[in-house]
Amino acid sequence: MTKVLFVCEGNMMRSQMAEAFYNELTKSSDAVSAGATAETKEHISKRAIEAMNEIDYDVTHLKPKQLTEKLVDDADTVIYFPSDYMPEYVTKSPKATHWDVIDPHYHHEEGMELVRRVRDDIQKRVEKLIGESKV
Repeated sequence: MTKVLFVCEGNMMRSQMAEAFYNELTKSSDAVSAGATAETKEHISKRAIEAMNEIDYDVTHLKPKQLTEKLVDDADTVIYFPSDYMPEYVTKSPKATHWDVIDPHYHHEEGMELVRRVRDDIQKRVEKLIGESKV
């Protein structure tokens, strides 16, 4: 059983960052991530890889994964980020919590600075989640 499932739209940035932070900070592999509209690709967003590399997190091995109801069912806790495509089995789940963090994918004009702000926000949220021992 998965302790924490992080879900965003494409599983290219936000949920991948959250998974990496959680697993590194807990020295586990208890977190997984997925995307509501994930496509099979060889790697996550290059901007996410760059932002995480800046703080010594290697996420080059991570690949986008498609969200399924089974992933939600198997998780103890589900954290989801804003998306127009988030299924109700996520948003209506009693174990789901919404983290209102902007998707940098739709704001390219703000460049890496926005990706860094999102990364730092997610890191703080994951640290708080771990510290509160909710998972």
